Amino acid sequence: MQSLRIGIAGMRGKVASELTPQRAMNFASALGTYLDGGKVVVGRDTRISSGMLHQAAISALMGCGCTVVDAGLISAPEMHFCTPHLEADAGLLIGAGHHPNGWNALMPFTSTGAAFTRVQLQELLDIYHSRRYSLVPWQKIGVCSNAPSHIREIYLDKVCSKVDVDAIAGRNLKVVADFCNGTGSFVAERLAARLGVNLISINNEASGILPHDPEPRPRSAVQVQSLLKPLGADIGFVFNSDMSRASIVTSSGETLSEEYTVALVADQCLNARPNMKVITNGCTTRTLDEVVARHRGELFKTKVGEAFIVDKMIEVGADLAGDGSGSAAFGDHVLGYDNCMVMAVLLNAMAKHRITSAEMASAIPRYHIVKRAISTSSSHAYTLLRQMEKFFPDAEMSESDGLRFDWPDGWVHFRASNTEPIIRMIVEFRSREKAEETAFHIRGMIERLVLK
Repeated sequence: MQSLRIGIAGMRGKVASELTPQRAMNFASALGTYLDGGKVVVGRDTRISSGMLHQAAISALMGCGCTVVDAGLISAPEMHFCTPHLEADAGLLIGAGHHPNGWNALMPFTSTGAAFTRVQLQELLDIYHSRRYSLVPWQKIGVCSNAPSHIREIYLDKVCSKVDVDAIAGRNLKVVADFCNGTGSFVAERLAARLGVNLISINNEASGILPHDPEPRPRSAVQVQSLLKPLGADIGFVFNSDMSRASIVTSSGETLSEEYTVALVADQCLNARPNMKVITNGCTTRTLDEVVARHRGELFKTKVGEAFIVDKMIEVGADLAGDGSGSAAFGDHVLGYDNCMVMAVLLNAMAKHRITSAEMASAIPRYHIVKRAISTSSSHAYTLLRQMEKFFPDAEMSESDGLRFDWPDGWVHFRASNTEPIIRMIVEFRSREKAEETAFHIRGMIERLVLK
């Protein structure tokens, strides 16, 4: 795995060996130069290295004459909200979300709270690589102040305005949630109190150590699953460390794939408002396609990445967006992935329709998805993808983001990684056996091509 990545999601990498305080200062200096000063909200997660990188970034921004608002420990959804609410020119979140221990990241936000577009980020990276930063003289160094202490409550006002708080409170729902020792527990526990929900939090210590793989997948849901039935809980949530991703554990104890999170949300949102516009990428489960079609909605697909998805949501005025990582964004809310809203929306549906989380999950169609990474040199990746075209003459092919081949009962997607010498392959079919068999067969074909 490449240990420093600079791309559409900002800068991320292994701390100390690649992501150093100096590189963080350079990235923040590039942002300050890009803004020509201005006001920047800076927040961080609970990782051990975040405090160090947080201070480095603030110092660099002040050195470029920026006015800095320090939001302290904050989740990704709150940062998407705070940046425009505080009328800042940009935001900068220090936190690696779904990456493992030892990693961290700097993710810039625009004045709207959305992630930088590819064009905006390219301009920022041109400055970063040039090392020509607009440092100011001593008398023009920027100042730093703390964000208002009530900003979290204002954000929660916005979340609660989207659901029926009284209906949720009337159900006396019990929820188990795993916060991966991230910033999510700070805001989710306040949200639960407002909704009248009995929230049992686990892994909610701001220790800086991730207790397990932070990607919210079924293998990360074991602790929540083990508690759900003994505690008589109605639903379980497994969040990544910044609340931008989530997977669900149902009342029957089923650990759902993170692929189904946006599909569950879409089913409930479209049930309330049919004909909605929904945005996703080209390698999210076909379950979402079927859910949107069932409710006569309109589905748009874009490239992989939150920035592409949210940008498309804004462009077409969509009501909902999300992808198979367990993420969702809401058009009339904040311009980024927000799993506080995911939790609120699903609890609202359970309360208003008097259904269990297991019943909610049983209402969506199911597929089996297989994700694999196939090693290959970067120079050969695109050549190999082109060779794949001839192997599937009976499939409908799309080239909107990599290559995708569709059949009535499933699909295969290939994409050359922008940051690693690999081809990412996703295979999805109705049956587990066909998905596994197809993935095994195709991987063998690609590996034989690599050896030629």
